[in-house]
Amino acid sequence: MTIAEYAELGGFEGAEVVMWLTMRGALSANVVCKHRSYYLPSMTGIATAIYEGTDAPNPAIIERQRRHLASELSGVERLEGTYPFTLERSVKAFRINDYLHRMVEPSHREAFLADPEASFEAAGLTEKERDLIRRRDWRGLMHYGVIFFMLEKLGAVTGVSNLHIYAAMRGETLEAFQRTRNAPGALYSVAGKGAGNLAWDPQTGGATHS
Repeated sequence: MTIAEYAELGGFEGAEVVMWLTMRGALSANVVCKHRSYYLPSMTGIATAIYEGTDAPNPAIIERQRRHLASELSGVERLEGTYPFTLERSVKAFRINDYLHRMVEPSHREAFLADPEASFEAAGLTEKERDLIRRRDWRGLMHYGVIFFMLEKLGAVTGVSNLHIYAAMRGETLEAFQRTRNAPGALYSVAGKGAGNLAWDPQTGGATHS
């Protein structure tokens, strides 16, 4: 199956299966598993695996694989509502992705919360990038090229749960979104214990820290 065919069945946002297959396919036949873990916070499992290849890559094979990847994506642009993370989109969104990833740094988080505009200026974000963050435009951020894991970091810092982000992407309230699920799902974020106790406000999607 091509990547385009996977997308027809599961949607391009369900591309993590393809990512795992691509990761393994890029490695040699001989690999050593250095680390493996699995965690189920709520509705979706989070897995981590680190493999180390033992064979040196062949430049001719790498070039052949690049040509193969181009054929795998042929036709995917015809699918409506998709925003593939192309090389061009990756380069355009690198600055904002880097900015949001740095939310893992305490000093960066503190600077953002204390004075967002000064933080934006220091990072050299464009006016469009600043506006997307100001408005918490989750769908717009994805369309722009922000990786979802970066949205999780922004949500954790600003007190917005993952489920609120999912609902906003669909243009729904949290309650309407949860009615489409087979299980209601607990509100959660990647903030972890360091965020303190979170009291979610279902009316606004916000949170208060105690």
